[in-house]
Amino acid sequence: MESPSPAAPNGFNRSAANLSGPLNLPDTVNLRASREVLAALTYGLEMVRCGALLATEEGNVPLANRTARAILQKKDGIALFDSGLVAERPSDTRILRSALQSAVRNPERGEAEQSPFPLQRRFSANALIVRVMPGPGLDCCEWNGQRTALLKLYDHDPDLPMDEKSLVAIYGLTRGEAALAVKLVQGKSIEAAADELCISPHTARTHLKRIFMKTDTHRQPELVLRILMLVL
Repeated sequence: MESPSPAAPNGFNRSAANLSGPLNLPDTVNLRASREVLAALTYGLEMVRCGALLATEEGNVPLANRTARAILQKKDGIALFDSGLVAERPSDTRILRSALQSAVRNPERGEAEQSPFPLQRRFSANALIVRVMPGPGLDCCEWNGQRTALLKLYDHDPDLPMDEKSLVAIYGLTRGEAALAVKLVQGKSIEAAADELCISPHTARTHLKRIFMKTDTHRQPELVLRILMLVL
Protein backbone atom coordinates (compact mmCIF):
# COMPACT_ATOMS: atom_id res chain seq x y z
CA MET A 1 0.00 0.00 0.00
CA GLU A 2 1.38 3.39 -0.98
CA SER A 3 2.04 6.14 1.53
CA PRO A 4 -0.28 9.16 1.56
CA SER A 5 0.41 11.87 -0.97
CA PRO A 6 2.52 14.73 0.34
CA ALA A 7 0.13 17.16 -1.36
CA ALA A 8 -2.73 15.93 0.80
CA PRO A 9 -1.30 14.30 3.96
CA ASN A 10 -4.65 13.11 5.20
CA GLY A 11 -5.85 11.76 1.88
CA PHE A 12 -9.28 12.67 0.57
CA ASN A 13 -10.65 12.95 4.11
CA ARG A 14 -9.18 16.44 4.20
CA SER A 15 -11.55 19.25 3.20
CA ALA A 16 -11.28 19.84 -0.53
CA ALA A 17 -11.52 23.19 -2.24
CA ASN A 18 -14.96 24.75 -2.58
CA LEU A 19 -16.40 23.95 -6.01
CA SER A 20 -19.77 25.66 -5.60
CA GLY A 21 -18.77 28.77 -7.56
CA PRO A 22 -16.15 29.82 -10.15
CA LEU A 23 -12.90 28.17 -9.10
CA ASN A 24 -10.31 30.50 -7.58
CA LEU A 25 -11.70 33.53 -9.36
CA PRO A 26 -12.59 36.88 -7.77
CA ASP A 27 -16.28 37.70 -7.37
CA THR A 28 -16.09 40.73 -9.66
CA VAL A 29 -14.23 41.05 -12.93
CA ASN A 30 -13.74 44.74 -13.58
CA LEU A 31 -12.48 44.73 -17.14
CA ARG A 32 -15.00 44.07 -19.90
CA ALA A 33 -12.41 42.19 -21.94
CA SER A 34 -11.77 39.91 -19.01
CA ARG A 35 -15.47 39.19 -18.65
CA GLU A 36 -15.73 38.35 -22.33
CA VAL A 37 -12.72 36.02 -22.22
CA LEU A 38 -14.05 34.34 -19.11
CA ALA A 39 -17.51 33.92 -20.65
CA ALA A 40 -16.05 32.45 -23.84
CA LEU A 41 -13.88 29.97 -21.96
CA THR A 42 -16.74 28.95 -19.69
CA TYR A 43 -19.07 28.42 -22.65
CA GLY A 44 -16.42 26.41 -24.47
CA LEU A 45 -15.87 24.08 -21.53
CA GLU A 46 -19.60 23.48 -21.16
CA MET A 47 -19.75 22.38 -24.79
CA VAL A 48 -17.38 19.49 -24.06
CA ARG A 49 -19.34 16.29 -23.45
CA CYS A 50 -17.00 14.90 -20.79
CA GLY A 51 -15.55 16.57 -17.70
CA ALA A 52 -13.31 19.43 -18.81
CA LEU A 53 -11.23 21.89 -16.83
CA LEU A 54 -8.30 24.26 -17.20
CA ALA A 55 -5.38 23.73 -14.84
CA THR A 56 -2.11 25.53 -14.27
CA GLU A 57 1.22 23.74 -14.05
CA GLU A 58 0.87 23.73 -10.25
CA GLY A 59 -2.51 21.99 -10.44
CA ASN A 60 -4.67 25.02 -9.66
CA VAL A 61 -8.03 25.08 -11.47
CA PRO A 62 -9.31 28.45 -12.70
CA LEU A 63 -12.25 27.02 -14.65
CA ALA A 64 -14.17 23.73 -14.87
CA ASN A 65 -17.41 22.67 -16.48
CA ARG A 66 -20.29 21.19 -14.50
CA THR A 67 -19.31 17.60 -15.27
CA ALA A 68 -15.75 18.16 -14.05
CA ARG A 69 -17.02 19.87 -10.90
CA ALA A 70 -19.21 16.85 -10.14
CA ILE A 71 -16.25 14.49 -10.62
CA LEU A 72 -14.01 16.58 -8.34
CA GLN A 73 -16.70 16.81 -5.68
CA LYS A 74 -16.89 13.01 -5.48
CA LYS A 75 -13.25 12.98 -4.32
CA ASP A 76 -12.93 9.51 -5.80
CA GLY A 77 -9.74 9.19 -7.84
CA ILE A 78 -9.09 12.93 -8.06
CA ALA A 79 -9.88 15.97 -5.93
CA LEU A 80 -9.00 19.65 -5.69
CA PHE A 81 -7.17 20.83 -2.59
CA ASP A 82 -5.60 24.17 -1.70
CA SER A 83 -2.34 22.75 -3.03
CA GLY A 84 -3.95 21.86 -6.36
CA LEU A 85 -5.22 18.70 -8.05
CA VAL A 86 -4.40 15.49 -6.18
CA ALA A 87 -5.05 11.92 -7.30
CA GLU A 88 -6.07 9.06 -5.02
CA ARG A 89 -2.60 7.51 -5.18
CA PRO A 90 0.68 9.43 -4.86
CA SER A 91 2.02 7.69 -7.98
CA ASP A 92 -1.01 8.89 -9.96
CA THR A 93 -0.52 12.41 -8.63
CA ARG A 94 3.05 12.38 -9.93
CA ILE A 95 1.87 11.27 -13.38
CA LEU A 96 -0.83 13.96 -13.36
CA ARG A 97 1.56 16.74 -12.37
CA SER A 98 4.15 15.57 -14.92
CA ALA A 99 1.52 15.65 -17.67
CA LEU A 100 0.40 19.14 -16.61
CA GLN A 101 3.99 20.35 -16.70
CA SER A 102 4.54 18.88 -20.16
CA ALA A 103 1.35 20.39 -21.62
CA VAL A 104 1.99 23.85 -20.13
CA ARG A 105 5.73 24.12 -20.83
CA ASN A 106 5.77 22.45 -24.26
CA PRO A 107 2.42 23.21 -25.93
CA GLU A 108 3.96 22.76 -29.37
CA ARG A 109 4.27 19.03 -28.66
CA GLY A 110 0.51 18.64 -28.35
CA GLU A 111 -1.07 16.11 -26.00
CA ALA A 112 1.17 15.13 -23.08
CA GLU A 113 3.22 11.98 -23.60
CA GLN A 114 1.67 10.39 -20.48
CA SER A 115 -1.86 10.95 -21.81
CA PRO A 116 -4.28 9.25 -21.69
CA PHE A 117 -3.83 7.56 -18.32
CA PRO A 118 -6.13 5.97 -15.72
CA LEU A 119 -6.67 7.20 -12.17
CA GLN A 120 -7.59 4.36 -9.83
CA ARG A 121 -10.51 4.93 -7.47
CA ARG A 122 -11.70 3.53 -4.16
CA PHE A 123 -15.45 3.65 -4.67
CA SER A 124 -15.85 2.93 -8.38
CA ALA A 125 -15.12 -0.29 -10.23
CA ASN A 126 -13.86 1.55 -13.30
CA ALA A 127 -10.87 3.89 -13.43
CA LEU A 128 -11.18 7.54 -14.32
CA ILE A 129 -9.57 8.13 -17.72
CA VAL A 130 -7.67 11.42 -18.06
CA ARG A 131 -6.38 13.25 -21.11
CA VAL A 132 -4.03 16.23 -20.78
CA MET A 133 -3.34 18.64 -23.62
CA PRO A 134 -2.23 22.27 -24.01
CA GLY A 135 -4.84 24.84 -23.02
CA PRO A 136 -5.18 28.57 -23.62
CA GLY A 137 -3.26 31.29 -21.86
CA LEU A 138 -5.36 33.18 -19.31
CA ASP A 139 -5.15 36.88 -20.03
CA CYS A 140 -7.72 37.83 -17.44
CA CYS A 141 -8.22 38.19 -13.71
CA GLU A 142 -5.60 36.99 -11.25
CA TRP A 143 -4.39 34.37 -13.75
CA ASN A 144 -3.13 37.01 -16.20
CA GLY A 145 -0.48 35.59 -18.52
CA GLN A 146 -0.50 32.04 -17.12
CA ARG A 147 -0.60 29.15 -19.55
CA THR A 148 -2.91 26.27 -18.79
CA ALA A 149 -3.50 22.64 -19.66
CA LEU A 150 -6.87 21.30 -20.71
CA LEU A 151 -7.86 18.19 -18.76
CA LYS A 152 -10.61 15.92 -20.02
CA LEU A 153 -12.04 13.50 -17.46
CA TYR A 154 -13.94 10.44 -18.65
CA ASP A 155 -16.08 8.96 -15.87
CA HIS A 156 -17.97 6.20 -17.63
CA ASP A 157 -20.52 3.81 -16.18
CA PRO A 158 -19.05 0.27 -16.01
CA ASP A 159 -22.47 -1.01 -17.11
CA LEU A 160 -22.43 1.19 -20.21
CA PRO A 161 -23.77 -0.98 -23.05
CA MET A 162 -21.06 -2.01 -25.50
CA ASP A 163 -21.87 -3.41 -28.91
CA GLU A 164 -19.33 -6.10 -29.76
CA LYS A 165 -20.65 -6.24 -33.33
CA SER A 166 -19.74 -2.58 -33.81
CA LEU A 167 -16.16 -3.26 -32.71
CA VAL A 168 -15.99 -6.13 -35.19
CA ALA A 169 -17.35 -3.95 -38.00
CA ILE A 170 -15.35 -0.79 -37.25
CA TYR A 171 -11.98 -2.24 -36.27
CA GLY A 172 -12.08 -5.70 -37.82
CA LEU A 173 -11.78 -7.43 -34.46
CA THR A 174 -12.65 -11.09 -34.13
CA ARG A 175 -15.54 -11.96 -31.82
CA GLY A 176 -13.06 -13.09 -29.16
CA GLU A 177 -11.05 -9.88 -29.43
CA ALA A 178 -14.20 -7.74 -29.26
CA ALA A 179 -15.38 -9.60 -26.15
CA LEU A 180 -12.04 -8.97 -24.45
CA ALA A 181 -12.06 -5.29 -25.44
CA VAL A 182 -15.49 -4.86 -23.85
CA LYS A 183 -14.28 -6.41 -20.59
CA LEU A 184 -11.30 -4.05 -20.49
CA VAL A 185 -13.53 -1.03 -21.07
CA GLN A 186 -15.66 -2.21 -18.16
CA GLY A 187 -12.61 -1.89 -15.92
CA LYS A 188 -11.59 -5.56 -15.74
CA SER A 189 -7.94 -6.53 -15.54
CA ILE A 190 -6.56 -8.74 -18.29
CA GLU A 191 -6.53 -11.68 -15.84
CA ALA A 192 -10.12 -11.12 -14.68
CA ALA A 193 -11.30 -10.67 -18.27
CA ALA A 194 -9.59 -13.92 -19.30
CA ASP A 195 -11.23 -15.77 -16.42
CA GLU A 196 -14.71 -14.49 -17.32
CA LEU A 197 -14.19 -15.38 -20.98
CA CYS A 198 -12.83 -18.83 -20.08
CA ILE A 199 -9.55 -18.29 -21.88
CA SER A 200 -5.98 -18.37 -20.59
CA PRO A 201 -4.17 -15.14 -19.66
CA HIS A 202 -1.68 -15.95 -22.44
CA THR A 203 -4.48 -16.07 -25.01
CA ALA A 204 -5.93 -12.82 -23.62
CA ARG A 205 -2.58 -11.06 -24.00
CA THR A 206 -2.27 -12.34 -27.56
CA HIS A 207 -5.76 -10.97 -28.27
CA LEU A 208 -4.75 -7.65 -26.70
CA LYS A 209 -1.69 -7.28 -28.93
CA ARG A 210 -3.90 -7.78 -31.99
CA ILE A 211 -6.48 -5.35 -30.63
CA PHE A 212 -3.78 -2.70 -30.18
CA MET A 213 -2.64 -3.21 -33.76
CA LYS A 214 -6.15 -3.04 -35.23
CA THR A 215 -7.23 0.00 -33.22
CA ASP A 216 -3.91 1.83 -33.63
CA THR A 217 -3.44 2.08 -29.87
CA HIS A 218 -0.50 1.13 -27.65
CA ARG A 219 -1.76 1.07 -24.05
CA GLN A 220 -4.94 -0.03 -22.31
CA PRO A 221 -6.05 3.48 -21.25
CA GLU A 222 -5.65 4.62 -24.85
CA LEU A 223 -7.67 1.62 -26.05
CA VAL A 224 -10.42 2.23 -23.49
CA LEU A 225 -10.65 5.87 -24.50
CA ARG A 226 -10.80 4.99 -28.20
CA ILE A 227 -13.70 2.60 -27.66
CA LEU A 228 -15.51 4.94 -25.26
CA MET A 229 -15.58 7.57 -27.99
CA LEU A 230 -17.98 5.29 -29.86
CA VAL A 231 -20.59 5.28 -27.11
CA LEU A 232 -20.14 8.44 -25.02
